[in-house]
Amino acid sequence: MQVVRRVQDGLGVAIGFCDTVTGRPLSTILPKELAPVIQTVTGQGPSSYIQSRGFRPPASHSAPWHLAAPSPPTTDLKALNPPSEQLRAVMRLLSQSVVVCTASGHDKIPRAMTMSSFTSLTLKPKPVITFNVAMPSRTLDSIQASRGFNIHLLSGDSSGAAVADHFTRGNVGADVFAGLDSVVLEESTDGAASPLLRGEGVVHVLRCKLLDDEPSKGLIKVRDHMIVVAEVVEMIPGVESNEFGLAYADRKYRQVGSVISND
Repeated sequence: MQVVRRVQDGLGVAIGFCDTVTGRPLSTILPKELAPVIQTVTGQGPSSYIQSRGFRPPASHSAPWHLAAPSPPTTDLKALNPPSEQLRAVMRLLSQSVVVCTASGHDKIPRAMTMSSFTSLTLKPKPVITFNVAMPSRTLDSIQASRGFNIHLLSGDSSGAAVADHFTRGNVGADVFAGLDSVVLEESTDGAASPLLRGEGVVHVLRCKLLDDEPSKGLIKVRDHMIVVAEVVEMIPGVESNEFGLAYADRKYRQVGSVISND
């Protein structure tokens, strides 16, 4: 019998059984933001996530994220710096997408990282995405071992920024998922599926698998970075949001604003 559990503050509370036991769809049992409504692009059924853990922040957590007034770039392009620092300064003028990637390897330990290099690569015949990761990386190790991962698209507001910032702290030491507010981590019991985040700030999840194309098989090493190339095999809706996705520029999270038009 499958049991869906949500753990809060260290306590496990059964919140529902699968519909074969109760006679009710699971989506009517779980809170709306946790209902596993899955849309696939391959015609395959969704991965089975039957365990979940919810987290609340410790008593002494940082101030909440909020919208601030727009500010001009702080980059000094006239400074006499080495080429690498000059490029870093120029790139700070460009907005980058911000997503969270999760994966679990042979050890079944869930890993996660925030990144700003994610983008689509091609849409046909199957959708393909790409990003790059600095090495070494425990999350990259898990991706290489499992050949699968989830990409979480974040809302361009304080909720999305809170999720993004949480996973910039690395995967060393205590549970990387502990202390995250208003988000639930779902894991498959056999560890076959990548960890899935649901809750405020997560507007969409892309389930991906590394390309099988030879010779790189979806992993291309470029000096101290690895370029990851993967197919999107499933699209999982998150919470509803009217915001654009979270962006990052000049060392700050950004919200998409004014439109430049020639109308």
